[in-house]
Amino acid sequence: MVIAWADGDKVLGSIRTVAGYTAPTAVDNAALSLAPIANGTFVNSTHFSYTFLCKGCVGSSVTQRTFNLTTDNVITGWAMSSTTPTNPSSASAAVPAFHNSFGLFGLIVADTKSASYSLWESWASAGATPAPGTPTPGNGTTPADPTCPSNTTATVSDSTYDYIVAGGGPAGIITAQRLAEAGKSVLLLERGKASTYASGGRSVVAWNETVTQYDVPSMAYYLSSAADTTGYCTDVASQAGCILGGGTSVNALVFIRPQKVDFDDKWPSGWKWNDVSASAEKLYERNPGTTQPSKDGQYYDQAAWNVLSTFLKSSLGFSQVDAIEDPNTKTKVFTHPSWSISNGLRQGPVVSYLPRAQALPNFTLSLQTKVIRVIRNGSTMTGVEVETISGARQIINLKAGGSVILASGALSTPRILINSGIGPSSQIDIVKKTCGVTLPAEKDLIDLPVGENLHDHPIFTLKFNIKSENATSLLGADFTSPSQTNIDLFAKASGPLVQSGQRLIFFSNIKSESGTRYFQGTCNSPSKGVVQMKIYLTHGATSKGSLGVTATQTTEYIKSPLLNTQEDKDAAAEFIDSILNAAKNSTVLSPSDATLTGTKAIETFVSGSHFVGTAMMGASDDGNAVVDTNTKVFKTDNLFVVDASIHPDLPTGNTQAIVMVVAEKAAEKILALGAAAGNGTTPVVPGGGNSTAPPASTVSAPVPVGTTAPPAESQVPGEEYCE
Repeated sequence: MVIAWADGDKVLGSIRTVAGYTAPTAVDNAALSLAPIANGTFVNSTHFSYTFLCKGCVGSSVTQRTFNLTTDNVITGWAMSSTTPTNPSSASAAVPAFHNSFGLFGLIVADTKSASYSLWESWASAGATPAPGTPTPGNGTTPADPTCPSNTTATVSDSTYDYIVAGGGPAGIITAQRLAEAGKSVLLLERGKASTYASGGRSVVAWNETVTQYDVPSMAYYLSSAADTTGYCTDVASQAGCILGGGTSVNALVFIRPQKVDFDDKWPSGWKWNDVSASAEKLYERNPGTTQPSKDGQYYDQAAWNVLSTFLKSSLGFSQVDAIEDPNTKTKVFTHPSWSISNGLRQGPVVSYLPRAQALPNFTLSLQTKVIRVIRNGSTMTGVEVETISGARQIINLKAGGSVILASGALSTPRILINSGIGPSSQIDIVKKTCGVTLPAEKDLIDLPVGENLHDHPIFTLKFNIKSENATSLLGADFTSPSQTNIDLFAKASGPLVQSGQRLIFFSNIKSESGTRYFQGTCNSPSKGVVQMKIYLTHGATSKGSLGVTATQTTEYIKSPLLNTQEDKDAAAEFIDSILNAAKNSTVLSPSDATLTGTKAIETFVSGSHFVGTAMMGASDDGNAVVDTNTKVFKTDNLFVVDASIHPDLPTGNTQAIVMVVAEKAAEKILALGAAAGNGTTPVVPGGGNSTAPPASTVSAPVPVGTTAPPAESQVPGEEYCE
């Protein structure tokens, strides 16, 4: 996409790309460039215009750039945001992830051709072909290059901790709670704000001022277009949650208990199913998931279930199971969706773990506090540098023998590691040119494959027409502006508002010489008379990519992890063909596109936003792994990673449950090592010896922004909570 905005009397433009619900990032491709045409570029009191030559932007085949020049017509999209970029004078500035308005328009390609093109092309400024992301002024002047922020000098907190946990998502909350439960002093840092109403969130829904949009299960499908979209990260390669609870606060609530082979296939010794099963049971005791969230025992809005359950049984020989009760049956089965829902509200660790931690005097939670880097003295971590919502920097130190635990997710933890001088040299070289990040001395840089081994579930979408004449479905407005009947049911923890958007989930697999590949189908009815299958290629997929950082401190794909091996493509096409062929002979539904084939269907796919592997666990420091089987980063004494970054393989279903199981096991491993994860002989030096810490006279109190107090007595779990 091309993005442009006015800054004073100048117009700035840049070529951007986006792969998910995130802010568009600059494209670094020498073949693409913008050259402004001055007599069509201006700013006045009400409008701005940006006219330009886009070099390399249209290809000769449909696989290149944008569209095929031989196509009769194309559909083009536009979007507009009223939010100002972070630094309007720089065309590489971060821009909003979400727009205020958008639309589509058609182009008849033949009508866009003109004999005047050569003349127009000549108007483009000679030599004005700046690299994407550089300023393109409208008045012929070049704005000054952006300078580094002036507020990167950090104060030092006067509080220290046994453990500092970076990231308040599922892995961070669970690990922090278990460490605090063991009597250790723990600081949990979360860059986002509170989510649920009980945790302090106040993004309430219009029809109920005592629950937030994150609390209401039915809102899970509509959060990216809700009134408050600040729960999403805007500086990562794809969709991720930057809010208390992380992905478990913004996901669609699917809670797939991992099957045994999810661990037994590729996890190292000490992490097979027999090793983690006790941790899984500890999780399920607190956060079990459910296939029946409505307190009245009823299922609501069941058109998709009724049609698809019949189709799967009669046409494909599938059988019904309960995904909660039987997680190890994942071949030719379907189930009512299994969700992380309890008492009619979104569950997850913000509900099932965090209150237990907040009831302890040795636990501290600091919200809206972003970890920039881990400060270290050689191989020993001494603390972290953070940035508050105001932009102020602060250094928070460990107690002697303490440890830092990274839990910021597979798209953000690599950035913290690289900023801390741990990662490929090519990525550390980028950080060397980045404003506001202080790297360790050259001799202390650690070369590990951070950002490699990135995996994700690709999703293919199939739609079918229901043959029944009376097939009705609740649609988006029924959940974003619900009826009074459904509001009243919600007050009783019942009705369609206590369900998420899925209506049926199925599992199966395809076996070949290259291995067994599993598939998950997540189904609903997007409109009257239509059912939809989102088919995920899951466990056994061999495609992988890599992640890197940019000079503006975003993360981006170096290589997309989606569907890049022929074996994955063949399996996906074969599985989709089996469904389409059965549907063509079904009495209850038919493919909406009768000409669609598996080969054609796999040409279009999206990310499942189920990222794993960017700081992969391994049995040894063999050049492929980043952390050992204790989750400790190789070549360090006391730095751990506990989130999806360390998973060496994709699970069969959505990643929510397996991330939580792994966090339970990781906390156990870390505690077994003791607070002094290293040899305990290296003293903790405030600021790590190489930080930008000021003199001791500027030492300040702990980060105050967003810090939450322990819950009220009525919220503190008692013995009755532990069933």
